[in-house]
Amino acid sequence: MGKKKDKLAAQQQQQQQQQVPWKYIDKEPLGFLVAPEDPDTFFKGNWEQKPAVFKATPERVALFQGLCSFPAVINWLKQREKKAGPLAFGVDVNAARYKKGVRETPNGEVADASALKALHDDEGCTLQLHQPQRFFDPCWRLLAAMERQLGCLVGSNAYLTPAGSQGLAPHHDDVELWVVQTHGSKQWKLYQPINAYQLPNQPSGDLDQGSLGQPVLEVELCVGDVLYMPRGTVHQAAAQTGDSSHLTISTYQRCSYADLATHLLQSSLLAQDEPECLPLAARRSPAPGTLLAHSLHRVLAPSTKGSTTPDAVAGLAEALRAIAAKLEASPDMLTPAVHASAMDFLMNRLPPHPKQLPPRGPAPTMDDKVWCRVAGWAYLLPFELTGMNCDDDDDDAGLEEGSVKMVSCLANSREEHMISAPDDESSEEGSSSEEEEEDGSQGGSDEGGSDDDDEAAAGSGEGKEKGEAEDQAAAGKKKKQQQQQQNGGEAHEQHHHHHHGEGEHHCCGDDVCGQQHGVQEHSLSSGADGDANPVAALPGLVLAPGVVKAVVAFMAAEGPEQAIAVRDLPLPAESSKMQLAFALWAEGLAATVPSASQRQQQKEKHESGSGKQKQHGDKKSKRPADAGAAAGEETATSTGKARPSKKAKA
Repeated sequence: MGKKKDKLAAQQQQQQQQQVPWKYIDKEPLGFLVAPEDPDTFFKGNWEQKPAVFKATPERVALFQGLCSFPAVINWLKQREKKAGPLAFGVDVNAARYKKGVRETPNGEVADASALKALHDDEGCTLQLHQPQRFFDPCWRLLAAMERQLGCLVGSNAYLTPAGSQGLAPHHDDVELWVVQTHGSKQWKLYQPINAYQLPNQPSGDLDQGSLGQPVLEVELCVGDVLYMPRGTVHQAAAQTGDSSHLTISTYQRCSYADLATHLLQSSLLAQDEPECLPLAARRSPAPGTLLAHSLHRVLAPSTKGSTTPDAVAGLAEALRAIAAKLEASPDMLTPAVHASAMDFLMNRLPPHPKQLPPRGPAPTMDDKVWCRVAGWAYLLPFELTGMNCDDDDDDAGLEEGSVKMVSCLANSREEHMISAPDDESSEEGSSSEEEEEDGSQGGSDEGGSDDDDEAAAGSGEGKEKGEAEDQAAAGKKKKQQQQQQNGGEAHEQHHHHHHGEGEHHCCGDDVCGQQHGVQEHSLSSGADGDANPVAALPGLVLAPGVVKAVVAFMAAEGPEQAIAVRDLPLPAESSKMQLAFALWAEGLAATVPSASQRQQQKEKHESGSGKQKQHGDKKSKRPADAGAAAGEETATSTGKARPSKKAKA
């Protein structure tokens, strides 16, 4: 009876998942979250300005219903424990409760299913699960699409709150937040920013109820409802008569113009050439004694005669005006700062979900066309060789100044996304995960599963890519660890947990790129001063100056209808065209549109192969169900979903 009930539930959830418009979500995830409102209207009227509530649509209900119900999470965790052990308190999950104005975090020793059930059912704790995209495909696919659209890291948390309880104290966050109700309902109260200070760059911590004033918005969220809050919006939430689960999605942490200005100043301070360098007014120094003049005994003194403060203020204001004037006159001054931010994003963003990438197709020939299958997942960066140690027999020795590197997030680690390094105890993300119940900048989980049965029970409907995705992530993580050892450590430190590149592939042509053919594994050593080239830590394809124009033309072809013929690539020799096209394809960056003759050959080959297989099958008796796996063919899982074996996935 139980098996029949589970099977019926799985079938219902599978039918529900068929209503999820994934193609639209991949293209317009924010439009999906704010529907039925137009995304442009949302950005003009609400983004970074004021909260908004978007009532459930059938499509959102189809995706989110049941994703975070407490029983489903416990069932998933029981299955996970058999393979990977329990979760870890403080990293994967926190327990929190707020009673009589006091917040508690009664985490235990081992975060297994029985411990979490006791905390939720017996202790009245909200369970905060960190970064569900690390485990479950629906969250992975949604957040990867949002990162692609926003060009910014996106994190999430999931919250499981028992009836009649509240997890955390009122607070505000330093991120833009979308709250999506996934089970039951929850009552929310929103308040004005503290002292009317909008868009803060720090979370508030716990706030006293007496300091909040009257709510500016009270709303009960039901399944599929979405609540948007700009950073700085003070809020608190409590479950009422039944258990509640919701997912928070957060972004735009430290992405303000002020943060971009800090990148600009840092990059311009290091530059000594135009247009990136600072103007002379900004390179001058304050008058001697300026720092000493700011001792409190001088600042608080009745007389400020002789103070250098006014001169310092005037000088700094002049320097800032000079920087602004130069920036407006030479916009390229900003480019290195944007590249620095882009590198941090590329090293830490999610890899695309398997269904978000079109097939590569066959290896290209001169008669075929190619197009960029990683539009929005790849980035072109300058590759500076200055100060690098290149051995005489190093492939990099043949590269010229002006080389570029096409980098992507294809090999990034899904399992490490938005998780701080263990020793990074002072990071904002690490501290805020216990303080902000609704802050998605550090953690989460939802109720998908690590195998097909778990995914079906959680309503994800995407288990058939799970095995391939996990193999891809594991391979990427291994390569990144190897590159870390070669480069002698991390490339640079930010407030996020960085991932290390697996080295560079080099695209070289007979008369354009150097000596090598095709692509090669390689890594650059650190410079003489011990500082590693940050671009070298990113996986990607290193390209000589002579092929940059061709790569730009390739990257502009963002769909098969815009594909560029290999023979039309702007390179002087056919061998160079072929080598570039193959290098891009081998790196997973290009997809092939076969020529008419190639398609005909493939069709004839397929028909011939099908005929031989049928003839062969008629002569053989029926073999066991698991024989296909041993033969490297596509096999079926217990839920009937296809999963290619390792041999078939090449």
